[in-house]
Amino acid sequence: MANKKKNALPMVATVDEGETGGPDSIVEFRKANDSIGLRVVEGQFSLLSRKLYNVFISSAQKQQRPGVNAPTDDPSAESYFWIPLQEVVKDAKYNSNDYETLKAHANELQNIRVEAENSRMWTSERLLSGVKIFNSHGLKSKGGTVWLGFSFPPEVLQMVLKPTVYTRFSLWYQTQLRTASSLALYEVCRRYASSPSHVTNRGKWEGWYYTITGTATTDKNIPEYKYFKRDHLVKSITEINTITDINVELLEFKEGRRVAEIQFKVHLKAQGTFELPSVPIINTEMIDRIVALGVSRDEATQIYSTYDEASVKAHLELVETRQKQSNTQPLGSPAAYFKTAIKNGYANGKPSVVAEPVPPAPAKKKKSLRERFMIARAKDALEHYQKLSFEEQQPLFNAFADSADKSLKPYLKKGLEMALVRNAFGDWLATTLWGQPSDSQILDFLESETDE
Repeated sequence: MANKKKNALPMVATVDEGETGGPDSIVEFRKANDSIGLRVVEGQFSLLSRKLYNVFISSAQKQQRPGVNAPTDDPSAESYFWIPLQEVVKDAKYNSNDYETLKAHANELQNIRVEAENSRMWTSERLLSGVKIFNSHGLKSKGGTVWLGFSFPPEVLQMVLKPTVYTRFSLWYQTQLRTASSLALYEVCRRYASSPSHVTNRGKWEGWYYTITGTATTDKNIPEYKYFKRDHLVKSITEINTITDINVELLEFKEGRRVAEIQFKVHLKAQGTFELPSVPIINTEMIDRIVALGVSRDEATQIYSTYDEASVKAHLELVETRQKQSNTQPLGSPAAYFKTAIKNGYANGKPSVVAEPVPPAPAKKKKSLRERFMIARAKDALEHYQKLSFEEQQPLFNAFADSADKSLKPYLKKGLEMALVRNAFGDWLATTLWGQPSDSQILDFLESETDE
């Protein structure tokens, strides 16, 4: 007697290779930078579970609140986001003839626990708090409309719906990538494609192994580097470079004959040429020198933002030299003298209203490599910001305002029109997008300067 299938489930239509239409045919979604390259401490990321999670993020951002598409009157459905299974099929490129496998991978997402850490907080979370499957004709029916419901833990929900600092992704590219490692590496590298150094963070290859393969960090049974490179790195880089909008290059750093650390160089295949003026970084050391004369920090910041940096420096030198002279009458108020001097341009060759010797302004020193790198980072960050919509820009500026130094607070209402605010924001945004610069990134930037 022929075996009968138990509990036959509804069939799910598969998607044709060309059905998704191309990179521009699917709406982009925003993925918080803090959720890219997560450390898995429990569970395992597969290719389909990674794809599903991105589909869930994209769908939740469209709906903006749970319960919008709830297909049932069950009260619990109101706390879930709902998406027709056919959309999951299309956006995850899920080619199966039933949803048992899909259910298994959705359940897999619930079992994944991740850790994230920044300078202010350590977080351990499950990616999903719940998953539901609903069929209008009954779960065992071969007809009806099948819906997939999902919910996020509270902290994850905020990161999904309103990411402050994020990278844009198109679901198109994830439908084309064939391995979990390729998708994981693509997400990490895509974040750094607009960085001026065009390199990711540099770290031990073992750490990259966990990030790229999605293996839990508690699993210490990892292969030798040569096998990790052969089975994951080379294949993933080849696939990414062939299919996606970026080119990735592996950089290896050895200790003796052994590869100890790696990082990745990333370039967009097509980049815009929108130019912004060079953005200088706030010189806090110079502001401290003004404060040392007796000027309040708020007023010192305002003076720095009002005058050319070279002029501020020249007048600081003027007052500091005058204070050191033993053959002249001591200044009663260095602060008042400085403000009068810079207002009247004593160090700029204009007649002095006070009979004081005026030393020539020192020659302007060439900016250090680090300063030039930070300027380029801030410029690229502002260029990225300019391309965002107002709705996307506002939470970024609000986050900057909340963390800004108190000396900047009086000027924030003027926004980026004020050079002082624009400079500080550019520096903050670059650090928020790409983290603190490493020595290798700065040296890579030097190479790009040399090439130009």
